[in-house]
Amino acid sequence: MRRTALHLSLLATLACPPALAQPSAAPVPAVQAMQVASVEGITEHRLPNGLRIVLAPDAAKATTTVNITYLVGSRHENYGETGMAHLLEHLLFKGTPSLPGKAIPAEFARRGMSVNGTTAQDRTNYFETFTASDDNLDWALRMEADRMVNSVIARADLDSEMTVVRNEMEMGENSPGRMLMQQTMAAAYRWHNYGKAPIGARSDVENVSLDNLRAFYRRYYQPDNAVLVVAGKFDPAATLARIQRYFGPIPRPQRVLPPEPTVEPAQEGARELVVMRPGDTRLVAAQYHVSPGAHPDTTALSLLTIILGDTPGGRLYKALVERGQATSIGSAFYAMKDPGALLFMAQASKDQPLAAARAGLITQIEGFAEAPVTEAELERARVRMRNAYEQYMNDPGALGIALSEAIAKGDWRLFFLARDRIETTTLADVQRVALNYFQASNRTVGIFLPAEQPQRAQVPAVPDIAAMVKGYQGRPALPAVAAFDPSPANIEAHTTRQTLANGMQLALLPKPARGEVVHGVLVLRMGDAQSLQGLTTVGTLTAAMLRRGSAGMDRQQIADRIEALRARVGIAGGPEQVTVSFETRRAHLPELLALLRDLLRAPTFPEGEFETLRQISIAELESVQREPGVLAANALGRHGDPYPAGDPRHARTIAENIADLRAATLAQVRDFHARFYGTGHAQLSLVGDFDGAAAAAQAAALFGDWTAPQPYARVDRPFVPIPPAEFTLATPGKANAVYLATAPIDLTNDAPDYALMMIANRVLGGASLRSRLADRLRQREGMSYGASSWVQVGALDRAGRFGVRAQYAPQSLARVQRAVSEELERLVRDGITAQELAEAVSGLLQQGMVSRSNDAALAGALASQLYLGRTMAFTAELEQRLRDATPEAVNAAIRRYMRPGTLSRAYAGDFASAAAPGGATGQAAGTPAGTATGSGAGGNDGGGGTGNNGTGNNQGGDTPPARL
Repeated sequence: MRRTALHLSLLATLACPPALAQPSAAPVPAVQAMQVASVEGITEHRLPNGLRIVLAPDAAKATTTVNITYLVGSRHENYGETGMAHLLEHLLFKGTPSLPGKAIPAEFARRGMSVNGTTAQDRTNYFETFTASDDNLDWALRMEADRMVNSVIARADLDSEMTVVRNEMEMGENSPGRMLMQQTMAAAYRWHNYGKAPIGARSDVENVSLDNLRAFYRRYYQPDNAVLVVAGKFDPAATLARIQRYFGPIPRPQRVLPPEPTVEPAQEGARELVVMRPGDTRLVAAQYHVSPGAHPDTTALSLLTIILGDTPGGRLYKALVERGQATSIGSAFYAMKDPGALLFMAQASKDQPLAAARAGLITQIEGFAEAPVTEAELERARVRMRNAYEQYMNDPGALGIALSEAIAKGDWRLFFLARDRIETTTLADVQRVALNYFQASNRTVGIFLPAEQPQRAQVPAVPDIAAMVKGYQGRPALPAVAAFDPSPANIEAHTTRQTLANGMQLALLPKPARGEVVHGVLVLRMGDAQSLQGLTTVGTLTAAMLRRGSAGMDRQQIADRIEALRARVGIAGGPEQVTVSFETRRAHLPELLALLRDLLRAPTFPEGEFETLRQISIAELESVQREPGVLAANALGRHGDPYPAGDPRHARTIAENIADLRAATLAQVRDFHARFYGTGHAQLSLVGDFDGAAAAAQAAALFGDWTAPQPYARVDRPFVPIPPAEFTLATPGKANAVYLATAPIDLTNDAPDYALMMIANRVLGGASLRSRLADRLRQREGMSYGASSWVQVGALDRAGRFGVRAQYAPQSLARVQRAVSEELERLVRDGITAQELAEAVSGLLQQGMVSRSNDAALAGALASQLYLGRTMAFTAELEQRLRDATPEAVNAAIRRYMRPGTLSRAYAGDFASAAAPGGATGQAAGTPAGTATGSGAGGNDGGGGTGNNGTGNNQGGDTPPARL
């Protein structure tokens, strides 16, 4: 599944492992795995049945990731069977004879595992990330071995999940960028199955043969077609023994996989297509056929993707965005097993001629003969790619996914070979590759154009991968890092706190970290309810301008400096606060802190950058003003809003936001910074490998004397009763509809009821695959790709929210309304069971452990604690409240806060077309981004929220937006 790169801010009954169904069964004969390769501490083993095993241990993390990749995707589907690989991916969560029904999602929830499955052209993978423990790892391995050959492909599950997939298609139809990319791929590939999107054709999915689906499963879901990756914290020897026990008894299949003879011929001329659909976004894309992912040219193409598509230093940004021909640019590199594709995209506003953006896009991509690649461009791209690989090596979960992608191209060691090629790829290589692939005859933007002497890109065949990786040793393995216990007590024991002379607060947690990484969060708080009147947009623009010019550096120089420091920096905020999140290495922390000082204290606010930012911001708003999720959230945010226009708590319409952007001036931004910015009420937290005393001294020198002229006082968001109401919002042409319901709740996260509400919410809709809403709307009735609930409350603000969200086909509105209402009424009437309580508590506690194992999230939590005057004792107390909860207490809280009669509801979709034949259809994969409402939901006091991805006890940063 792939999202658009333009993002505006692009019954098989074979052998069953007996240990899963019958732990007391007689032991199976020993099966010995053979080690076949070792690179930089990562080893590959193979079982006699053909299963490849890749072990990537990292004791520094408190989590483990199990990732199994099957070498089957949409390219392996036959005529009339498109979408079969993706549909099968869904069905493998439905159970086996040993784990029937909802047993797999139930275990995921009970163990607090973060799970997913994805389908692409060349592969399907399944992965689980969880708190490192022998029990969790043992269960995950047994489960994956079980469902490899024993999944129940049943008619009832197929009928239910088919409509879920159909809803997933409809969700994708709401994205103009995704549909354009999908159809561009289809136009570029005339014969190869890469032109078929993994989501498949609607007619194929709706008419899929159960026998064919079972045959597809038996053919490809076998050990000799799979690669199992285990990454993170685990004992390699013990883990290999477990894998041998659970996967070893599965026999090597007798079948022979069908050949894949199709080779896409060289394109004989430029092609162009026009997609006409409802929407507000204007896009142009140019796509080119390129080498297979394993070919050395792929590294040069990756470098060219950065040289062309980077923001703000790429050629496309400078030629199109900075010169006013487009509002944004993006790219998508399809590096696959067979020759793939490279796409570049530009978005133009209503006032920008699309023809100019098209011409400029093509001129830059195909202009390397006139403007060759420079050494400076190559080195900047090289630094970016080096840093990206280093970040993968420091994150076992991400490394496991990256290895999965390399496996799909032919071998996991391609990941390291590609990294090594960054250093050996020359300027001449990059120039040669640009001239070969970026030709008019190899371009897909338009229709066929005859030519007297057509040119054809010479796309190489897949190289001999076995020869390429034979004997490859790689670089020395990264040094081992000592384990760190992420329990609240241990975190507290190693954390020091202090307050600087101007009132700035510090929380410092030096700890072992792979790659000497250190994460930090710096939060600036500013203004009060009176002084911030009318300054919401100005404050937001001020924060967005901080990285666009400072202390003698322009935007590109700042970006280059951050890359040189092997760092990542994110700055986000508005009128009440600004949050700076960053990551670097121990040796570079002093220089990065000094750079952050310059960005925050000495921004230059360049006029050209301000105008570019304003136009981009307006275009972003215009592009979403027909989105069902945006309209539903905005309607509920404005309903009952007690604050007048201009108040920082006011829920504004899209039109109000656009008008404020047009009216804002650079002088206002400069004045806002001068009046409101300072660190007198700031919090800085650092977590990772650093010298605590030195960091504290430097923070005092850089920020200890900086105080804002304008006094600070927290903008309070008290509880406001809101009467229930209903809104029906028309979004013509949008195949996916949204159901959204919210109710105000008077609660803070230090109240005893908060832990009870966390549990109640998780049971109702807070776990993505195992909850009452998911069971009803997705698993049982199959009418929604995703249905969830959330509880969002503050630490100090009392304006909390309880809410429910679901997406669905417009014609299913009445069914969705009935299902949600019945589940809420049943929850209030009957409450939760002891088993649901135990599963919810287990999942919440283990997710909390996973969150605290993430140094970036932990840094955010420590910064929030500073502001609230809390320590990790608060987290420990909250977790104890979870353990002490009883069904009776939770059920009483449900009846206090989750009354269906208090909900306001919004329904957004193309309901008029839903009644017509063929109405509201689509084909795409993915989940639309959530949109926050306004009207005082949450606030800026460091509160907590629980939702389908949240735990609520991390205390991280400000109150998050509602998970809609």
